[in-house]
Amino acid sequence: MEPSNLWKKRLDEVPELAPYLRKVALKWAKGNPLPKRMTLGSEPKEPSVRSTLDRIFGGRVFYRNGKVSVEIPDALRDDAVLAPLAALLDIQPLEIEPANDPSEIFQRLRLAHPEIDTEWLRSASEVERLLKNQPEQEQLLHQLLKTAAFLQTLETPTTLSKLGSMFFNDSKILRNGTFRKLLGGLMNAWLGADDTPENREIALQQFGVIDNPATTLVTLFGPIELIRKGKTECWLVDRFNANEPVTLNSYNLQDIDTVHLCSGFDTVITSENAAPFHELVHEQPQAIVVYTGGYPNSAVCRLLHLLALAGATCKHWGDTDPDGFMIAALIDRQIPTTLFRSERATAQSHGKPLSPNQLERGRRLLEAHPDFIFRKELERTLKEELWVEQEQDGNPQPSSRKSARSCRLP
Repeated sequence: MEPSNLWKKRLDEVPELAPYLRKVALKWAKGNPLPKRMTLGSEPKEPSVRSTLDRIFGGRVFYRNGKVSVEIPDALRDDAVLAPLAALLDIQPLEIEPANDPSEIFQRLRLAHPEIDTEWLRSASEVERLLKNQPEQEQLLHQLLKTAAFLQTLETPTTLSKLGSMFFNDSKILRNGTFRKLLGGLMNAWLGADDTPENREIALQQFGVIDNPATTLVTLFGPIELIRKGKTECWLVDRFNANEPVTLNSYNLQDIDTVHLCSGFDTVITSENAAPFHELVHEQPQAIVVYTGGYPNSAVCRLLHLLALAGATCKHWGDTDPDGFMIAALIDRQIPTTLFRSERATAQSHGKPLSPNQLERGRRLLEAHPDFIFRKELERTLKEELWVEQEQDGNPQPSSRKSARSCRLP
């Protein structure tokens, strides 16, 4: 039976039902979402009203203190069901003007935060739903853009709880849910990556956000002295002399004031992938070798930043696809970086065809970042439509290294 006919039948049979159903229809007509539970009025005395309410609300009818309340089933939240009820009760849906026109909101956001590209935010489905249901959330969007701008200049890792406290006075707001997704999306849009849930999470890591300090890791091989609270720690030098790479977590990097480089070790080689990193460890180059594990997380970025402050420069060894160049650009944000590209493996001899997605990704990256630091190299890759895997390329610095037995700098 059509909803309009069903409502008419019930009201014809039990006219006393109308005042109770009117409460539901009025709530719907105001454009408000129906709550999980509603009080409909005074407890009905007529058995017919009680039994009909019981059928309509699936038995979820409650009587207490002379009042009747009901739980609203999902079937009664459909406009196609509620509109006929409102029409039978001569209730017209209210034409509610939005508290803020979205275009005006985004205009204000753009003017207030020119350093952030708000176009992605404008098209995000999460924002559309947020403003539709809660138009007063504009102030929270301003705070979200302030958070994104802060992350672009962040030099030391932080947590979402700390960011939430700083910008929203709420340590929980960024831990999960809509605002975490939006912050990840903003940072991912800055990187020019495809908008996926995985890439949003990766983007947060690139800008120093730590979820779990114990599992945010960086693996390196090199003689580095850590200066923590004015005291020198030499154990990384000892592990280097024992030919052992070391894996640090974010806790190990806390409270590091600076690092000292041993004589002759002022070059860093970053390796995008694991097998080439282990090849470098075996070759023992005259360099500090850092494994990025693809896109560098906050621990990798922190270490590279400390090495840059100590005077080191970097050669990045990775894939020559758009993601590989983006990884190199992110590393360059922490330490001055050049690309290694050997003569052994050229695109013509060892290249793999770029997929349509990779080509589109590279073009979008260049459009989003006109001053992209490795623009020339990426343009060449896109022109050739070929890329070289890191494993096919040559070792960037295969020379044997010196020992670094002394913990003291010369």
